[in-house]
This record gives sequence, C-alpha cells and structure tokens, in this order.
Amino acid sequence: MSEDPKRAVQAQFGRQASSYATSPVHRHATGLTEVVRLASPFPQALALDLATGAGFTALAMAPRCRRVIGLDLTFGMVREARRLAGEEGITNLMFCLGDADAVPFADSAFNLVTCRHAAHHFPDLPRAISEMARVVKPGGRVVVDDTCAPEDPALAALMNGWEVRRDPSHIANHPPSRLRALLEAGGLTVEAATVTYIPLEFDDWVRRSGVPADDAAALRTSFLQAPAEARAAFRIQAKDGDVRFAWDEIILLGIKR
Repeated sequence: MSEDPKRAVQAQFGRQASSYATSPVHRHATGLTEVVRLASPFPQALALDLATGAGFTALAMAPRCRRVIGLDLTFGMVREARRLAGEEGITNLMFCLGDADAVPFADSAFNLVTCRHAAHHFPDLPRAISEMARVVKPGGRVVVDDTCAPEDPALAALMNGWEVRRDPSHIANHPPSRLRALLEAGGLTVEAATVTYIPLEFDDWVRRSGVPADDAAALRTSFLQAPAEARAAFRIQAKDGDVRFAWDEIILLGIKR
C-alpha cells in the first residue's frame, strides 16, 4: 500500500472510529454470523482478524478460540476495539497496529484468518490475500467477507464511483468472480461462498463517513436519478424521507493449500 492510501484510511477511520463502533451494520449484521460459521473456530485456535476495525469479528470469535489478535492500520479503531473488549470482559484478545500488505507475524502462525468489510480499502488486494495465506497454517481457514460489485462493468463503476464520493479511502469493490480468482491465485482453495446483501439507509451511510451536507445532497440525487437497471441492481427506493438501498456481499472460505 502506498503512503497516500494509508494516510487516507487512517484519516477517514480515525475521524469516524466512534461512529463505526456503534454501527449496527458492522456489529449485528447476519454476515458476521456467517463469517464465524465458515471460520469454524475451536478452543485451541489462534486466530487473526485482519483490518479488524472496531473489532466486531474478533469479539465474536474470541469466546470460541484460545486467542484472537486483531490488526488494524488506524489507532482510533484499535482504541475502540480495546474499549469494547474491556466492556465485554473479554481477555483473550489483543489489538495492535499493522498493515494488511505486511502482516507482522511469522509464516503459518495462525489456524484461522478473517477479514471483514475491509478488502475494498486495499490498494494491493492480491498482496493482502497472499499475506493472509502466508500467516495461516497449511489446511487453515481464511474467510474474506466484503461488499461486492456487480459483474456488469458499468454497474460496478457506478457503485465504486458512489463509494469514492462518500469515502475517499475507498479503493474498489470487486465482482465475486474476481474475488474468487484472487483467493485461488493467492494459494487458497475456495471451498464455500455465501452471497447475500446488506440493507442500507442513505442518511446513516453518509453520516458514518462524515460526508458534508452539500456533497451528501448531490450524492442522494445521483442515487434517485440512477438508471432503472442500477436502481434494480442496488434495490434503491425512496422511503420514509430516506433512500434505502443494498450492496451485495460475498463471504468466501479459502483453505490454504
């Protein structure tokens, strides 16, 4: 990851760490349950949660593992994760600073690796996936969960354009076919894939990223004036004074070869 994208991520999530720590989209989404199910934690497992954010995946894994380490690029997120772990009285967790494209752990150090709602911030996603594969033991499990773009290039470009307007640290949502291919190329055999979607409300979506009011208004108009194909693909509808929509989400299980 070059220095400019790193600083963009640190600035964005440093500012918004407390908002993400209370976000139901991240803390209580059904995708989190599926991530834990596919990871299959067990009592002697040592697990890594990469780009842990406010630590929700690590917190969910900890009761089922011997120890979980959460790694994140942004100190504000690490601080929030530590606070939440303290509030819940979970003691087999450690949160620390680190970069997804240079994970500071030895080869084959972990039984399980998870990465949730973060891959779209990685400028060098192939390298990050290779790092996940490097630090997991042979036969170990890597679960990558992220919002994904449509396979249609025009719809994917529209989605990513909206995301960048909302969050300058956004790099790209990828279509499911590319994500599967990247895991396979990184040394993982994809054994399961769950596709679902995340229902979102526009006002909360822009609030969590601190979008200025004028920019949010213009972005809202862009949603409402999107072509019919995009409105259908992203389930866009005006309702109760807000704009409701949904991003597709894919949860992939890779086994290290």
